[in-house]
Amino acid sequence: MIIKQIVLYNCGAYAGKHIVDLTVEPNKPIVLIGGNNGGGKTTLFESILLCLYGMRYTKTTKKAYEKRLTQLIHRQKGDGLANTEEWSSVAVRLLIYKSGAVEEYEVQRRWRRAKDGAVEELAISRIHSDDDDEEVEADLNMMTLDQKQAVVNGLVPRGIADLFFFDGEKIHQIAENGESTAIKQSFNSLLGLDTVEQLQSDLRIILARSITGDDKHLQEKFSKLNTEKESLESSITHLRERLIYKESEINKIRSSIENAEAQLDIVGGSYARSYQDIKTKLATNKAKMEMVGRRIAELCAGELPFGLLNREMDNIKRQMELERRTSKAMTEYEAIQKTVFKIKSAIESVDDIQDQALAKITMAVDNALPPEPPKVQKNDMFGFSAMQQEFLTHVIDVASGKVLESASKDSQEYAMIREKVYNMEDAINRTPTDDEIGPIISKIKQMYEEAGRVEAEIAHLEKEIASGEAMIKIIISKIRGVLDGKYKNKKMQRMADLTILVQNALDGYSERLKKEKIGLLESHITNVINILMHKGMIKSVSIDTDTFEMRLYDSTNQLVPRDTISTGEHQMVATSVLWALARTSGRPLPFMIDTPLARLDRSHRINLIEQFFPQASHQILLLSTDEEIDEKKYPKLYPYISRSYTVQYDPESGSTKIKDGYFWDEAKKA
Repeated sequence: MIIKQIVLYNCGAYAGKHIVDLTVEPNKPIVLIGGNNGGGKTTLFESILLCLYGMRYTKTTKKAYEKRLTQLIHRQKGDGLANTEEWSSVAVRLLIYKSGAVEEYEVQRRWRRAKDGAVEELAISRIHSDDDDEEVEADLNMMTLDQKQAVVNGLVPRGIADLFFFDGEKIHQIAENGESTAIKQSFNSLLGLDTVEQLQSDLRIILARSITGDDKHLQEKFSKLNTEKESLESSITHLRERLIYKESEINKIRSSIENAEAQLDIVGGSYARSYQDIKTKLATNKAKMEMVGRRIAELCAGELPFGLLNREMDNIKRQMELERRTSKAMTEYEAIQKTVFKIKSAIESVDDIQDQALAKITMAVDNALPPEPPKVQKNDMFGFSAMQQEFLTHVIDVASGKVLESASKDSQEYAMIREKVYNMEDAINRTPTDDEIGPIISKIKQMYEEAGRVEAEIAHLEKEIASGEAMIKIIISKIRGVLDGKYKNKKMQRMADLTILVQNALDGYSERLKKEKIGLLESHITNVINILMHKGMIKSVSIDTDTFEMRLYDSTNQLVPRDTISTGEHQMVATSVLWALARTSGRPLPFMIDTPLARLDRSHRINLIEQFFPQASHQILLLSTDEEIDEKKYPKLYPYISRSYTVQYDPESGSTKIKDGYFWDEAKKA
């Protein structure tokens, strides 16, 4: 598909009629639209989706949708709303490729104020040259609004469009909340499984109508289950409406936070730019300091004290060595005494030895005995056993070696981290007391607290919706059991049997298709990640078929912990998921991206400009500020640009104008 052109008439900040040509040349897939915030750039992005999907784009209530339509009616400067009888409109011309042929359609949605809200009309024109198409054109004109919307949905399914039309904020949210949510939300639409679910519902209705009058208890049970299912579906619808409202609320809070932080940045300078970063680093360093402190405490409770008393431990070792030698000498002395006693006893027992000889022998034996036993001062003795002495010597040696070295390193690390913590706490405590800065920071803190509360509510609503959907699946399973009973006649029995077979076949088809497409999606994500991240750090990707949780593996097939990936890399992974989902869909749709680089750091911006934009699709509508694609990055993108525009708000006329060319002239493109 190609978005050929968009025509705005009295829409938002655009007064009168504006025609924007969006066609691209071969090998130049990019249409670059520049504009400063608040100038009407985002209105172009929203208007295409609004034109194609109406209330389904806004995902809100009818009342809120009509309010949004009235807000998009151009207000003339000083005159309030333009003539309320005059229509505002958006028209989008599409080139659709079908079976090797090209069909051209124009979709126009227009609206005006009404007494109770807004009046809306939708028109579809098939641009053709064959007379045979007049009947088709007549059929399109005779359709109701809902029927025309169904035709548009068939041309460009709403669920698929989510993969191709997104902004930098969506990438940021996927990176923060996890990719599994984005994959799960897009997967059914991507595979057409929503159509399968509708077919399953229709088959259940057919089975219900086949129940015989004799099986009233089955009919009653079916009615009860069906009522429960409808009640749950109604409850889930209300929960989704609340979820949409809360998501809108959190987006407004985040926008307010960004505006307040931008104001703080202007007023507070470098402090404002580093405020949140310091808070994050402070929490990390406090956790590290606590961990190192625990290690030091464990060393203190173990061998470390022995290593801190070197002189005393050396004295103890010397004393234990002296005791060991003294004990050994005493043992030897006692052994010699016993031996001498035995020799003397043996000699004295001999009768025929002369007294003179006996005296000489006895003297010689006595001389062999040491003159006196080793002197031992009992008060200086520890009295340790040999095993105890060996254990203590080992403890002292280890304490004065490895343990002391570890303690020294941990102490230095603890002191260094503690110094960082003190500095960070001091920086945070030095919150400027200036009358301008103080209230802004206080307001930002309050908004962060409010954002946390709303995010918790969103998580709770999502949990309730998931629980309700799981219960509906259980009820549907019970309904199938009820319907698997008696039927009116053999013909109906055969139809029911075939219906059940079709249901089972559809279940099997869904599961096989999921496994096949998830394998393809895993391959695409792996390839795209390595294109965007340039590191080769991700060797493979796996996605759970039930939870859609994504796991990343390195070249050694080891799981890559998500907390080891930087914020910028998380956003590259999120971008890879969107790109890979688009590839897996197999549909040649254009990418339309609003403020794509706003949340990315400098190094990853270059990756998107050089790798993603030139090859993500055959047509890329890129809406950017002059800070995202600036004067230095523009030349890198220029070879791939077919057309470029700049939208500028004119305060004098109170409207936005569209002019050819980006922010810089030809001399600066080279």
